[in-house]
Amino acid sequence: MLNEQQITKLLQRVVDPVLESTLQETEGIMEVSVINTSVTLQIALADPEHNTEKFTTNITELLGEFGCEDIHFELGYLPVSKIEQMLAAKKNILSPESKTQFIAIASGKGGVGKSTVAANLAVALKRTGKKIGLLDADIYGFSLPILMGTKDTPKTVNEKIVPVTTYGVQLISMDSFVEDGEPVIWRGPMLGKMIKMFLEDVNWDAPDYLIIDLPPGTGDIALDIHTLLPTCNELIVTTPHQAAATVAARAGIMAMKNEHHILGVIENLSYYQTESGEKAHLFGEGGGEKVATELETELLGVFPIEQPEHNRNGYLSGVYEAESAQGERFLELAKKINDYL
Repeated sequence: MLNEQQITKLLQRVVDPVLESTLQETEGIMEVSVINTSVTLQIALADPEHNTEKFTTNITELLGEFGCEDIHFELGYLPVSKIEQMLAAKKNILSPESKTQFIAIASGKGGVGKSTVAANLAVALKRTGKKIGLLDADIYGFSLPILMGTKDTPKTVNEKIVPVTTYGVQLISMDSFVEDGEPVIWRGPMLGKMIKMFLEDVNWDAPDYLIIDLPPGTGDIALDIHTLLPTCNELIVTTPHQAAATVAARAGIMAMKNEHHILGVIENLSYYQTESGEKAHLFGEGGGEKVATELETELLGVFPIEQPEHNRNGYLSGVYEAESAQGERFLELAKKINDYL
């Protein structure tokens, strides 16, 4: 026959049918009493009248495996404050009631300016009056804090990570969770857990859009994002070069196979305009149109090579001023996305 401590340990893994949290998490095990062969359980639940028969049957079967046969239940209500606390903890950006729309920025290969597009699109959408979150999901090649000109780190409040805010955009990046200069040497399962944490354990302040800067290619992280998000819109970034365009199309095909919606294609580093006004196509021409045609979508924007202004920290910012030609191009892109979504 089990004693009180052993029974309590077994009950800790039983789930409250309303809160869908364990009795250990809800602190719902009020008292366990064993007298001879009789066990009395005092348990507090969010709603002791909801699915009670199944709940008590599960416990009876569990304890029966260890020889407990005469089991009596005394079910009561959890304090309202505890219920509210548990419900609040469960709310996240993936909750059914969340109104946030997801926009993933993808590319087939690195070096096409995908993160620069993600940063500037986030700021441009903010300039249209939207509330924006920006997730740096490029675990191995995180760069958004530098592009966004911030060295701030997230804080933790009530066991939730609070994003950094820069340019009015909420930002979370792997950069805040590793030592300076240290590479991330993780395999797939660890990467998936980190991405899940960024989505579920971060206290995103109800953004209208969460911009997700995906790593290049079609590897583990992109697959995890596609699995975790019920719906997602994707922008595919390429350069005019045919090699970049070919692999960018693969990223779009992967998104479509996971039933995600392709918003369109961005051609970045399209040309360099000299002081005389002549356009030099350093990486060739036609890559954006090639990807858009293959994915049966629209080429939403063409962005030339332009140098941003130096920011207050003395290095080149990755964010273009609103009044610059590039800033205006990103604002036009943001307006198109607002129209589509």
